[in-house]
Amino acid sequence: MLSVSTVSVALGIIAFTSPFLHVNAASIDRSKTSGCGLSHQNGLSTDITIQSGGVDRQFRVHVPTTYDPNVQTPLLFSFHGATKTMADQETLTRFSDPSVNPSMIAVYPQGLNNTWQGAPYHSPSLPSDKLFVTDTLTHLHSHYCIDPTRIYASGMSNGGGFTNTLACSPTPGIHFAAFAPVSGAFYDDLLPPATTTCNPAFSPLPMLEFHGQADKTIPYFGGRSAHGDVPSVVGWMERWARRDGCGEPVSRFEKEEGFEEGGYKRESWSCGGVEGVVQHYNISKLGHRWPTMKNSPVDASGRIIEFFNRHHK
Repeated sequence: MLSVSTVSVALGIIAFTSPFLHVNAASIDRSKTSGCGLSHQNGLSTDITIQSGGVDRQFRVHVPTTYDPNVQTPLLFSFHGATKTMADQETLTRFSDPSVNPSMIAVYPQGLNNTWQGAPYHSPSLPSDKLFVTDTLTHLHSHYCIDPTRIYASGMSNGGGFTNTLACSPTPGIHFAAFAPVSGAFYDDLLPPATTTCNPAFSPLPMLEFHGQADKTIPYFGGRSAHGDVPSVVGWMERWARRDGCGEPVSRFEKEEGFEEGGYKRESWSCGGVEGVVQHYNISKLGHRWPTMKNSPVDASGRIIEFFNRHHK
């Protein structure tokens, strides 16, 4: 069953070039999906309803202005925070803006009760969100020309935590080439123990995270939040560096831009001789926000697109 509405987006294209870095993965079927050849209105967003886990689930799809139905196109999932909606996430991230994201299909799933699994306040009786992602991918492959080597996930807060849940899950994590949570609420990283509950589908797995050191909702240094304990962001990043085989001691590059005056620190881990597989931005005076040039010295959306463009399976 489909429910359709459209949202117009202003046209505009920017060029972006960046070298691709391969990541190891299981064998991938690179043949064109059944959705190739089907036309869509470029530059528009459409709300779609599918059945998953016995209930109706919704997501919004934005087709870029550059979309060619006969060319395999990268796909970006963006998960909203708790209490928010898929429409909120589209506005927040600007991934439907061609000046930010000129070439990827952007998908904004809607969580049941406006939450995602992995958080203490998400009811375990609700249908699986991981199954919903798998069912969404099945639908998209049959209706759009998707590049199976270039599927990505990002999210804000609870949606960022769910992005980590996907990365730690062999299924459906195997479908994704890279992940980028923002202000992530990584509650499930403290489940006993994270070293055994997190089982990525492949390694090294590219991971980028943004977090404000002044975040009082999901504290940067970990500890008690309003809804449960969360890990320190640095500890969470270091665990991903170890999972990715970056080695001990971790090979790390740090860049600082006016941190004490409201700037940021960027940390980058080299894994297998490849720089930047794991990256983290610590923004000194940012609270629980999605970084933009209006509230921080870093625009997360643009850097996420750049990061994703560097990685494919």
